[in-house]
This record gives sequence, C-alpha cells and structure tokens, in this order.
Amino acid sequence: MSAIVLLMGLLLLSYVGSLIIGGRTARGLPSGVEFIALGFAVGPHALGLVERPMIAEFAPIVQVALGWLAFVVGLDFGRAGGRRVRAKPMALGVFCALLTGGTVALVVNRFLAYVPVPGINETNGLLLAAGAGAVTAETTRFVVQWVAVRWNVKGPVSTLLVEIAAADDLAPLVLAGAVFAFMPSSTVALEMHAGGWFLLSLSLGGLLGTVTALLLRGAEGYAVWGALIGTLLLGVGTSTRFGLCTIFVTFVMGIALAGVSPHRRALRRMVSPTERAVLYPMLLLAGAHLNLGPLLENRMLVAVLALVLMGRIAGKLLSGFVLRAAVPAARPAGPLLGIVLLSSGPVSVSCGFVFALRFPGKVGDTLLVCAAASAVLGELVSTFALKNLLTQLGEATPAAMPTPLPLAPGPTAEDMFATTRTRGSEPPGPRSEKEPVT
Repeated sequence: MSAIVLLMGLLLLSYVGSLIIGGRTARGLPSGVEFIALGFAVGPHALGLVERPMIAEFAPIVQVALGWLAFVVGLDFGRAGGRRVRAKPMALGVFCALLTGGTVALVVNRFLAYVPVPGINETNGLLLAAGAGAVTAETTRFVVQWVAVRWNVKGPVSTLLVEIAAADDLAPLVLAGAVFAFMPSSTVALEMHAGGWFLLSLSLGGLLGTVTALLLRGAEGYAVWGALIGTLLLGVGTSTRFGLCTIFVTFVMGIALAGVSPHRRALRRMVSPTERAVLYPMLLLAGAHLNLGPLLENRMLVAVLALVLMGRIAGKLLSGFVLRAAVPAARPAGPLLGIVLLSSGPVSVSCGFVFALRFPGKVGDTLLVCAAASAVLGELVSTFALKNLLTQLGEATPAAMPTPLPLAPGPTAEDMFATTRTRGSEPPGPRSEKEPVT
C-alpha cells in the first residue's frame, strides 16, 4: 500500500466521520476502539498492509490531528449540552481524574521500585508511571451521549455524569504537559528547568488563543478557518520543535480563545462537527502504530499493563465513593457508579499516541497499549453498566427507543462572521455575547 492510497483512505474515513456526527446518531462505539482494531489489523504488526516507514511519514499529520482534537476539547471545555458545567461537578471531575491518575501512577511506580524490568531504568520508570497515570485518568463524555441517543435519558445522575466527563479532560492533558516538561527534548540547545518548560507550554497556548481571537475580529468567510488553522499549525510546529506536549498547548489555546473571543458560541458551532471527522483517522493511525512486541518479549511489561488496568478500576471505584459522598443525588447509584466511570476514549488515546511519538520504544509503545486496553476495558464494562444503572434509577427507558432526529445544517462560516452590508451604510461591528450562567 502506498502513502497516497493510505492518505485517500484517511480522507474517506474523515468524510464518513463527518456523516456520522452530522446525523446525530450513535453509530459506532463511544471509545472508537473498532477503528483502533482496524488500524492494528492493517498495520505492520498484523497483516502488514501499512508499513512502519509509511506510518512515520504521517507523523506531522498525526501531530496536527492530535492538536486539532485537543483544541476542540479546549474550546468547549467546561461546557455540557451547550451550558456551563456547575462549579461543584467541575471540581469533582478534575479531582476524580487526578485521583485515578495518581492511583495508577503510584501503583506502577511502586511495582517498578521493587521489581526490575529489563530496559526500564529509574528515569524511564518515572516516565512510564506518570504517563500511565495520564492515559488512564479520564472518563469519556461520549459514553453518556451514546446511551442518551438510544434511550430517553434524563435525571440527576445522568446530568452529573455528563458534567463530570466534560470537566475531567483537564487532568490528563495537564499531566501530559507536565511529563513533557520534566523530559525535555535532547535536540534543543535551550536549557530550562521543568517548571520553565511547563510555563512556556502554558504561555504559548494562551498567547496563540489570544492572537487567534484578535485575528477573528472582523474576519469573514474562509478567513475564519484560515486564522484558526494557521495559528494551530504554528502552535503544533513550535511545540514539536521544542519538544513540548502538542495536545496540552492546543488545549490551552482553545480555552484561551473561548475566554477572549466574543464569537465563542459561533466558533463552537462551527468547529465541533469536525471532531469525529478528525478523530476516526487518528484512531486508525493509532491502531496501526500499536506495537505489542515489547509486551510479548517482556512478561514484566504485561504485569505493568495488568497493574495499570487494576489501578484504573480502583481509582474509579474510589471516585464513585467520592461522588456519592459529595453529591446526595448520586447516592442511589450505589457502588456501580464507579464502574460506569471506567469508559475512556479519544483523550486517553491521544495522550497515549503523543507519548508513543515523543518517546519511541518500550515506554511509548507500552503507554499506547495501556491507552488502548483502557478503552477496551471501558467498552466491555462501562457502557452496559451505565445503561443498566440509569434504567434501574428510572432515568432511561429502553422500551422507548427514540428515532434519531436529523441535525439541521449548521450555519456556515460566512453566516457566522459575515456582516450585513448595505449601500451607503457601514457594517455593524460584532456584538459581544454573554455566556449563560447556570
């Protein structure tokens, strides 16, 4: 298979993804593991239809795709269903994600401290433990959406889960940015403390988001897309050159743009449909990059993978107890609440993929496998547990499966940013809009 054929296949998959999201149907699985499996099947470690050098040629495209996905997440961060997430669920979501990631990192670190693993030294061990915490921290927001499309879902527990999943993306992306800061690139002559690299990543994302908001003032038509893509490419290129975490920089860029631009609502409506169109090709390439060789050659790494999954289960069970203690409305859910938090998705895979690209070898490959295994575990357990839980609580009615309504075509970039021009009159300036307070 040539690189051109692979590129055409990725573009076709992107088009299919745009059709899926455009219909507001829940086709496919919430985590997208079927695309990871497809990528692995055609990849160099299975059928070999896609060779390893060909995947390496797509590394710049992968970095841009990962950056765009993180940017979309940042632009819509702290919002669920078009409304702001309440302060308490926001704090609980971030805390529970940190609790899960910290539990996994602690378990892996203690194991590596007492059990020697060939090829893993003290530095790589810290990287592996911290990276494992980052790739297992989140609970994907797609799982609740997936269940909600198939059943009439409405109630306090489902609302809480949506808000928790919308808030906990912060933890893995910040953890990934911190890991990159502590492991600076050896090809950069600039020497700086880890805190300095982290502040540089934070400042770069904030600066790019602010500059993008300034560029969008008075922009019309395709100039809007040009400003977004241009600044994002600048952020991705700069991050890659200095060895910074691409997804952390663009995530901060999205948050900064949403906080500064008065057109934040129009930008969200314009950008959000592109998420799955970019996500599916990225998952396919992540699956093709998946390498089980280090685990098959070293049984100790298999033990690390098992500990990562067990640590994630323990962390999410603890998170369920925290939620039930802090939110009275969640107490009827019982211990099953922690199980439904096991679902992971694009953010986890993105973290694993960016680690695999930045730290090739045993550590990077193991972290990507951990991210994929976490997604599979959540798919096997969490999705059906969530449906059963919401049915028992009376928040889901499986007997009445609603027919998915077609999504009305959204406004184009011209509709959003074009000003009304009449003869003899100046176009009015853009109006600032206030975010709804919930």
